[in-house]
Amino acid sequence: MTQRGEIPIGFRVARRKRLWEIAPVPTAGVIFRWKSRPLLALALLLAPGAAVAQGEGATDAPAPPPGVEEIVIIGVRTSAGVSADEMVSVTQFDASALEAMGVDSVADLAPYTPNLEIRSVGSTATTFFIRGVGLNDFTSNAAGAVAIYHDDVQLNLPAIQSLLTFDLTNFEVLRGPQGSGFSRNASAGAIKSYSTKPTGEIESYLRGDYGNLDAVDVEGALGFPLLGETLASRMAFRVRQRGGLFENRCGGLTPQQAAGLACSARNQNQIQPGLPEELSDIDAWGARHHLRMRPPGSDTDWLFSMHGGRVDQLGSGGEYLPAEGGIIGSPASAAGAYQSPELSAEQQAIFATFPTPPTDRDCRREGPPPSSPAYLACLARRNAILTARQDALAESLVRRPLDSEPFEVDVNLPGFEKMDTIGGFLRGEWELPSAALHTLTSYEHYAREREIDADFSPNKVFEFQITDRFWQAAQSLGAKGELAALPVEWQLGAYGSLEELNYRQTQLPGGILPRVNQHYVQKSFGAGVFGQLSWHFLDDFALEGGARYNYERKSFDAEITFAGRDTCAPLPTITPECQQVAIYQHPTGTLGLKYFLREDVSLYWKYTHGWKGPQFNARDGRRAAFPIDRAKPEKIDAFESGFRGSWLDDRLSLGGAVFWYRYANYQTFIVTNDANSPPQRIVVNANDAQLYGAELDATLEPLESLVLDLRVGWLESKFLDFSDTGFRQQDDPNSENSLPFFFTIDYNGNRLPNTPRFKLSASANYTFDLGRYGELVPNYEVNWSDEVYFDPSEGRGVPSFVTNQQTMPRSTIGERPLLLQNARLTYRMPGGGVEISGWVRNLTDEVYKTFAFDASSAAGFVGNFVGEPRTYGLSVKASF
Repeated sequence: MTQRGEIPIGFRVARRKRLWEIAPVPTAGVIFRWKSRPLLALALLLAPGAAVAQGEGATDAPAPPPGVEEIVIIGVRTSAGVSADEMVSVTQFDASALEAMGVDSVADLAPYTPNLEIRSVGSTATTFFIRGVGLNDFTSNAAGAVAIYHDDVQLNLPAIQSLLTFDLTNFEVLRGPQGSGFSRNASAGAIKSYSTKPTGEIESYLRGDYGNLDAVDVEGALGFPLLGETLASRMAFRVRQRGGLFENRCGGLTPQQAAGLACSARNQNQIQPGLPEELSDIDAWGARHHLRMRPPGSDTDWLFSMHGGRVDQLGSGGEYLPAEGGIIGSPASAAGAYQSPELSAEQQAIFATFPTPPTDRDCRREGPPPSSPAYLACLARRNAILTARQDALAESLVRRPLDSEPFEVDVNLPGFEKMDTIGGFLRGEWELPSAALHTLTSYEHYAREREIDADFSPNKVFEFQITDRFWQAAQSLGAKGELAALPVEWQLGAYGSLEELNYRQTQLPGGILPRVNQHYVQKSFGAGVFGQLSWHFLDDFALEGGARYNYERKSFDAEITFAGRDTCAPLPTITPECQQVAIYQHPTGTLGLKYFLREDVSLYWKYTHGWKGPQFNARDGRRAAFPIDRAKPEKIDAFESGFRGSWLDDRLSLGGAVFWYRYANYQTFIVTNDANSPPQRIVVNANDAQLYGAELDATLEPLESLVLDLRVGWLESKFLDFSDTGFRQQDDPNSENSLPFFFTIDYNGNRLPNTPRFKLSASANYTFDLGRYGELVPNYEVNWSDEVYFDPSEGRGVPSFVTNQQTMPRSTIGERPLLLQNARLTYRMPGGGVEISGWVRNLTDEVYKTFAFDASSAAGFVGNFVGEPRTYGLSVKASF
């Protein structure tokens, strides 16, 4: 008897942790075989005399003993692990692990995954890096190098890539270029999440969390049959709310009350009455409905899904660190005089440890100016003291890394973030005698509004209102099967997608910098066809290869004004190009070899050629001929070797890989820091870059009920050929005017952004069996990351236009080594229907940056986004 994916009556197969348990009924026996090479077999000789059966695909194994029934399950993989035949470096998390880690969105996976970095500057602005490959661009049209999927639907733009997660079965992080298969713009890798499907049975759960900062989190799901086993439904939802992280000291004040306080620092009478007293709150919900149809008498499985959600919350706060006068070692700027009270106090305390610097009058007393030795020596002493105390202050800020009250700010414009999303898909699977067919049709849409105070201060430096609307529609078709005459598995497929983004950015009036307004419409069409084969040419060897042909067409139609001037209008000698079309075609592929040391241990070697399409930028109009430009497509050649297997009766699972990458036209994100212009977020090409590294995933169960997880990443990266240009203004010695000029910024030899050299995460949990009183499960996690930089300058910022040298301390635009710890204690009542958990995240209340940007030359400060402080709460979950 042979059955695919089903267990016959008389046998109960259940999975506990990483072991399969088979509970037979009397007078029955079974061999359970996993047909996803290597073949794993369990033999239970329970009762002689039962029927003998030979399963399909079992010709490479001896016939079962008399009295033993054989069941062959083909192509089954659980969410908790990857079988040894997977030729990919992957980290997986099942539903219980996600709950224990407190994962609220895909952005929370980074601390637990080797060589994965995720940066967020709001609930709807997230970027992803895998092995140093990614795009640190938060603009609306940024198509990243990491493909993000939910239920196999690719989500192509940042706004919809990190929404609330709920009712999931597992997450997968696949590292390395995806040279074949149903993917686009995946030169770094892919992150996939899967929601729970309807099963046709009545099942439900409800979970509620309450924590500090008035955090409330409610999640639930209900599944039930509609028409026997033919039609089933599952509905799920999540609502998450939390108070603000930042106290706004300008909140609730009138302009008169703000007079003399930090709130009136630069632009007096700009404080509006009734400002909120808290910033960076959370207010979001999401809902989903699955309908699953499995018509009787057919081998088809259809899943129809609809989902929607909303984000409606105040803007993200941040820390303003002034660069003026060398506070953090930057050249002086005329942009602003704001300085937080705590920073002023710290500055005075640090300066008090140094001798009082002589004034110019003091030096004149020691000798006649301008060239007497005594006068010059006095000036030298003065400059040495000034430099030493500024360096001390700068180093203090970087080490901490923020001021002494990182969650107290003075903001004149709280801003907001609002977004509505809706989407759905129809997926069909059809089993034929010789092949399995697949179709997936999807649609996604969002409408977003944001008001942003990008200077995090009471100054009106640059503040924006941004609206964008986006939709995408996609279709994929595929087929897979096995050749009857040869041990060859094959897969073929094609996909196509349409997208349209309408973006408008308005800089609010009243600032000290020229206003830059942008409006553009970007339309995209992408398509591809692919095929791949897996040939098991020997018992212990398999050769795999695949190729995909990629086609991408993007059109970009922009309107840009700078200081009231239409930068797209023709000039006497120049006609700016504000309407462009880019069409690119490129093949990608992968070739690999697998070797099985034994059934559950394998090695692999593979080469992959990856590609990512072009990226358009809307600039500020400084470069008259190029109000818009585009970064060229990125190409990558990746070589990788890895292993995966289990030992000690499946108590030890290991997976690891080493890799080496070489780029052409590496796309990297920079923030322009041009004088007298708001910083612009753009993508440019580095001509050449390389990186190499390794990663390791390990799970050990040394004792029954004790599970230890360890994940380690190592990464070395370097720009080999990369420079950029900056804009400055210099005093004209012959007049009162200033002269504009461009200068070169050299990044050669620097590390790539978001590539910490080492990264480690570990967790431990133990299940205490309390018998009739239930179970108690403590869980502890530790996550450590090496120093990481957020820009190509290795955290030093843009060079001084006087010396052309970086003057900021290292990691000013970055984060020093960071250790975060989480803990959770769960009590399960007998039967497992009710769980009560207490949890704490960021146990030691570390202060850290999630992102930073340099606006010292443009606006006299460095902006910092701050990570969450210690949070704690209680969770109750009931399953029915």
